[in-house]
Amino acid sequence: MEKIKFFVNSWIFGDCAIERIIERVSNLGYDGIELVGEPDIYDGKKIKKLVSDAGISICSICGMFPGPEENDLRALAHPDKKQRHAAISYIKRCIDLAVQTDARSVLVVPGLVGRPEFFVSRENDFQLIVDSISHVCEYAEKNKIFLTIEPINRYEVGIINSISEAIEMAKKINHPQVKIMGDTFHMQIEEADGIPNAIRRAGKNWLYHLHAADNTRQAPGKGTMNWREILRALYDIKYTGVMSLEPLPKGASPYDARKGKIPEEILDKELSFALSYLKLQQDIVRQHI
Repeated sequence: MEKIKFFVNSWIFGDCAIERIIERVSNLGYDGIELVGEPDIYDGKKIKKLVSDAGISICSICGMFPGPEENDLRALAHPDKKQRHAAISYIKRCIDLAVQTDARSVLVVPGLVGRPEFFVSRENDFQLIVDSISHVCEYAEKNKIFLTIEPINRYEVGIINSISEAIEMAKKINHPQVKIMGDTFHMQIEEADGIPNAIRRAGKNWLYHLHAADNTRQAPGKGTMNWREILRALYDIKYTGVMSLEPLPKGASPYDARKGKIPEEILDKELSFALSYLKLQQDIVRQHI
């Protein structure tokens, strides 16, 4: 198995220009970025050239599914059919962006982040989401892009909180382009038997992508998570994806990051620490396999 590559999710840089984000990530030594899913503001062909010139790549398009303050235009379970069609259209445009930038997948959050309530009920919402994602599958297959269902913790999203629930939904959709992903910050809350065991339960056939932050939501190595065991579990299942980091320095929140309020020197220091730490842990794991 090849070494796992390390990327950075671009949303944590907030309103920083994409050219500067690419420059910073490249200078820090990462393999590339996960591009925030805003297809209306990005020129995919231009970004593809920028990352190529910087010697890095784009692993995924991070679909963004914010809560009701955005008028629910990305709500896959909205009772209004027009709203659901808007969400379906959004995912298709993210697939277009993935094709333009040579990304291999698009992240899909079944619920709205920041809205833990159901629109109607879990059963009703679950079925509407399955139907909505199913409408996208043929387009994803045509474009050779995978869709990765991301579980989010129960305090932020009302539906699909755990790896098992994401697999349940993927099985209902029943399409080869639909996989699942994990996020270590959310997994520490939702996976009762621990992150490594959840990774092994998902296995190579389901787990296609992974977000990474420590239990404090800071850089890996700044909290109490056992990253050596997390990496060992990924090697055990012969994981073919990457690790995409989403660390937030102490005192920062996702809202600070989205608004670009984290000073460059603080965020880059955190990212530099994380990369060195994870590479060391990976080297140790590889010595014992």
